[in-house]
Amino acid sequence: MKVYVINMKRSRNRRDAMVAQLEALGISYEIVEAVEGKAMSEEDFLKSTNTPQEFTRSQAGCALSHNRVYERMQNQAEPFALVLEDDVLITEKNLSAILAALDKIANPRAITLLTYFWCREGQLELTAQQGKILKGASDNYSICTPADIHGVGRAAAYILSRETAKKILDYNTPLLCQADSWIVYHMDGLIDTVDCVYPMPITENADFGSEIGYTQNRLQEIGKKLVEKAMVWNIPLIAPAIKKRRMNYSNTYKNIVLKK
Repeated sequence: MKVYVINMKRSRNRRDAMVAQLEALGISYEIVEAVEGKAMSEEDFLKSTNTPQEFTRSQAGCALSHNRVYERMQNQAEPFALVLEDDVLITEKNLSAILAALDKIANPRAITLLTYFWCREGQLELTAQQGKILKGASDNYSICTPADIHGVGRAAAYILSRETAKKILDYNTPLLCQADSWIVYHMDGLIDTVDCVYPMPITENADFGSEIGYTQNRLQEIGKKLVEKAMVWNIPLIAPAIKKRRMNYSNTYKNIVLKK
């Protein structure tokens, strides 16, 4: 299975971290240069989306970056691809076994998430699909069906087919929705469903924060940059505290249960 890693050209530390992980696992990959949303001109930004009021430049850059992967996929022979953002941590040491299994049984009309968040109140309930056990790794992973797609978010590590990539590319050019708008793709008939691999073999890397511009003012932007500097320099006490805070924050979106 082809593996694509989306990475901003200036984010060398993230690229190095992803390369180290994938090469240690013996997984070949291709780096896809991300679109630098903040560097887009006003004209290019307005051209990139039909609904500019729904996007920051960084959010538009993120969605356009995923579209770049979908374009690359149209020239590949493999029916499926794994798309990775550069801020993930691969916790499964035999990820290649999972990818080999998914290459055979993944639903070509679904998005298969290897990491995900639940973005609504309550719990995300997953039901294991009969006969869809991924063996050969350090744990027995199941392909699961979520009780509700609306609320399942994140586009940091997922598998999709070449045909589905083409449908999303055609639909989301110019941009109509965010990269992880799975419910929109489902409601508009681009995908049949979203499948979730449980437990998650990939999670967020607490060494890195999001590069999407969620800051609301200049002061917040400066604070975000200072935090990233503290992580790069690995400042004692401060860097571990930031990592812990990030993990605690992400865990608030992992209220996920497997139905018996």
